[in-house]
Amino acid sequence: MEWIFLILWLLIINGGLGGQYILNWMGNQPRFIGEKTVGVSPGVMTWWREVSKLAWATIAVIIEIARGRKLKYFWPGTISMVTIVICAFTGVIENIGFFYLPRYYSPHIFAPYVSVYLAFLPFFGKFLFNAPIRREHWIGISLVILGLAVPHIPWMIGAAVDASNSLDLNGIIWIIIINCCLCSQQILNNKTVQTALKGVGPNALVFWREIWKMLFISSALFIFPLIAHWSQVNLPETITTIEYQTRIEKTMEADELITFNSSYFQTDDGYKLKPGLNEEQLAKVEAVISSSSYHRFFSLFDGSIIPDNWIPILFVIAAGLTGYIYSFGFFNLSRFSAHLWVPYTNVYLALLPFIMLLFGKDVTGWQVGGAVVVTAGLMVGVMDYSKNKVEEIEKKN
Repeated sequence: MEWIFLILWLLIINGGLGGQYILNWMGNQPRFIGEKTVGVSPGVMTWWREVSKLAWATIAVIIEIARGRKLKYFWPGTISMVTIVICAFTGVIENIGFFYLPRYYSPHIFAPYVSVYLAFLPFFGKFLFNAPIRREHWIGISLVILGLAVPHIPWMIGAAVDASNSLDLNGIIWIIIINCCLCSQQILNNKTVQTALKGVGPNALVFWREIWKMLFISSALFIFPLIAHWSQVNLPETITTIEYQTRIEKTMEADELITFNSSYFQTDDGYKLKPGLNEEQLAKVEAVISSSSYHRFFSLFDGSIIPDNWIPILFVIAAGLTGYIYSFGFFNLSRFSAHLWVPYTNVYLALLPFIMLLFGKDVTGWQVGGAVVVTAGLMVGVMDYSKNKVEEIEKKN
């Protein structure tokens, strides 16, 4: 029965995760939001996603209470709450990255890379929970990692130069950040369930996690714009030619470029802020530069939570529903050692290249080949299921 339970929830989680990638990507593509600029920062998108997830978690908790569940079963305990707070913090960082990446890359380009941390799960599972490491698991994971690398071999060896099918430095940095966040969350999810008080269910854990995530992302949306304004990061004294071409000229509308050019003069090295501008002129050009996402970090938190274009938010709210479903599933399965099931939450990666073909994306043979190798690795990893009973980790409370 344990394996039936695992397989059913793994199918649900794969559907939720796969849907999340597609919805996040669609919400960041002008052709799906009325052929307009997106106009919503990753931070604001994260805020609305967490509002959606918290709403669904709250509904689930209310239903449980209405059906007679006692309130004491919604307090996980101090130790478990500490792990929830850490998970919420890394979860907000990860979510911002997941809204940044689909703005510039197709899901089948970046999604496989965010799962590289899976190769390290056997070590953590053995160290933290004394979970057995099976030979089939090692073979399967090796094939999965190989499959994740295959689609990117042409760009690694310099055989392809199409920038639309590769990751730049910013993309790679976010891939590293997301891997660290996801890896920590898989381990801490186990600890959250392991240390939770008796009778506390997944809905209570998701509910508290979303409360803390809302606190963190709301604070970030308030604090970072203030820091950006005080430090005048969007009012630089000089802008290099490359920065002008990539971050100003390509992202500004004609009237915004007029405002910029009236406040900066061109030099041999780039552009320099004109001296003697009054406060009104400085505020206007600062707003224009800020809207262009000139500063890659602080632009993550720009904008009002009430956007001009609501269509991206509708995609985000839908992603919040799928996010609640797979978060519930992750807490539901976290009573089992992570490396026994987490690798199989990523089966959807093998399908992403084919799904993106339906959206008209240029999918290469290398990417299809990688999907085949990943699928083979996942199949090998569960070949000996009949000889290995799935056991729950030891509860501490």
